[in-house]
Amino acid sequence: MLEPAPRVRFRTSRWLALALCALAGQLVYGAACGSSDTPSPAATGDAGVDASTCALVEEDAPLASPPRHTPRWTFEPWISKDISTTDDTYAFVDGFAQRKIPVGVVVLDSPWETNYHTFTPDPVRYHDFARLVTDLRARGIRVVLWTTAMMNVSSFDAEPGGTVYDGGAPGYAEGAACNFYVDDGRNYFWWKGSGAAVDFTNARARAWWHRKQDAVLDIGIDGYKLDFGDSYVPTDPVSTSTGPQAHQAFSESYYADMLAYGAKKRGAEFVTMVRGWDESYGFAGRFYARPEDAPVVWAGDNRRDFIGLADALETTFRSAAAGYVMLGSDVGGYLAFNDHDVSVKIPFSSEVFARWTAVGALSPLMQLHGQANITPWTVPDQPDQIVAIYKYWAALHHELVPFFYSLAEEAYAGHGGIVRPVTAMNAWGGDYRYALGDALLVAPILAAGGVRDVALPAGARWLDWWDLAGAWKDGGTTLTAYDASDWKKIPLFVREGAIVPMIVDDDVTGFGSAATAGATTVLVFPGTTATSIVVHEENGSLTTIRAERPAGVRARVELSSRPRPVYLRVRVDAVPASATADGVALTPRATRAELDAASDGVFYDGATTAWIKLPAGGATVVVLAM
Repeated sequence: MLEPAPRVRFRTSRWLALALCALAGQLVYGAACGSSDTPSPAATGDAGVDASTCALVEEDAPLASPPRHTPRWTFEPWISKDISTTDDTYAFVDGFAQRKIPVGVVVLDSPWETNYHTFTPDPVRYHDFARLVTDLRARGIRVVLWTTAMMNVSSFDAEPGGTVYDGGAPGYAEGAACNFYVDDGRNYFWWKGSGAAVDFTNARARAWWHRKQDAVLDIGIDGYKLDFGDSYVPTDPVSTSTGPQAHQAFSESYYADMLAYGAKKRGAEFVTMVRGWDESYGFAGRFYARPEDAPVVWAGDNRRDFIGLADALETTFRSAAAGYVMLGSDVGGYLAFNDHDVSVKIPFSSEVFARWTAVGALSPLMQLHGQANITPWTVPDQPDQIVAIYKYWAALHHELVPFFYSLAEEAYAGHGGIVRPVTAMNAWGGDYRYALGDALLVAPILAAGGVRDVALPAGARWLDWWDLAGAWKDGGTTLTAYDASDWKKIPLFVREGAIVPMIVDDDVTGFGSAATAGATTVLVFPGTTATSIVVHEENGSLTTIRAERPAGVRARVELSSRPRPVYLRVRVDAVPASATADGVALTPRATRAELDAASDGVFYDGATTAWIKLPAGGATVVVLAM
């Protein structure tokens, strides 16, 4: 694994957690911060538990990591709130639906349980939990639950609207009596209270922990957001049932088991959302889950300003360089407090939120999450503008699902990652340009005003995303003071030779309409050198798309299959003299509406764009002649 260079910037500690550590440890738990004594079973509601109980717990053998895979559904937009309820979750989802903003995943963050970590939904806060999961699934929305591997002797929630639990978690004393925790059951302070960490080297501890999860897994949840309670175990090595173990190995075993058991119960479509490389909350930078145990990686809990956006990109880039594939961050930032001083609040900035929304959409993972439960329509400044911006980018992210998913599957096959930093690690700061596969170049806006220089990588020509009918720009040149002062925009460029498969079912982004729903839309920018992409279809089949601009031809596009109707949007230098599919002339259509109404044909949208529609079928070759 790639070892990261030292960070230049230090990010803040868990909001209020470290500031409250002395108060929580000394006044609540009666012990120093970082540890506390084990309570009696009666203190946690587990009276009558003793070591004889442990013999009743069967052993679970270690589970192998499932094959590396990130399900297609994870590339849809995610939404999450810090504090929520069943009713609020319905209202949250409805708010996006009413504005026709796509949502594919809801994360239920803490607190959702009866205590940390019973894996039993709070019957008051999350009443009718099973119905909520079923209802969301019926709307095409997956459910992911927040959790850690800490069992609490005493709990609290410092966040407004959180649940303050009375006493320790039911089951805590059983784990203590059976030696199911690391470091001989010692309790450590973390941001939700004081507790002990599950020992995943212990076969009976694994079985005990798995049985706790069975009920929610059987309900049909789709994944876990695994937060980093493991970092609050301060020992290295950590004492386990198999002897001293390096802290990193202890940490990795937590992430590995949570994914492996979820996948065993729920199948290959189950995911865990984890940290790859991270340096937050005052902890030294390190990798958390191994790449093979990290189907979804997020750079979480950054400051909600431009410093936080740069930090999220730094974390994302380091994870990408180390082989993690499905990457993203909390759109708009999470922390509302300044570095080193939680008394200094960072004002919410709609401009930062807009810029981060674009970066989120142009990342494999797009997740809205942050303190104060901000939604696009509740931002304090210019909410109508922010809703329109968020709607555009969420729609584009939804449309790019076939592109992102196909790149992920190819990455797992050894063909390069999705997020590809343009420069070497020592040149990232202040720039953070990155490519998405071989197709797109993203230059994030990292300061107010929206103007920045953009160096176009050498070796190819580039088109401005916001002017796809415009002139090609030579690679190796720098666009000085590129103006993206419009908050909707971000410097975004298409590489010559790019092939971008999409699913377009409305007119929000301008690449289609309701008429294109049910078809595959492919943006094609042929170059003189042939390029290709392997599209991983929903039914598991593969479609190879190849494009080039050979001598004497405006464009040539080959498709190995057409499991759905296809719209090809092909960049040409001039209106072709003719268009054929497998040597048969395509019927010219006078308008886009006429093309939509027909089963096939060609429509020229100006002098540089040819739209070709083809029905579902087998392999085909489209030629646009001079």
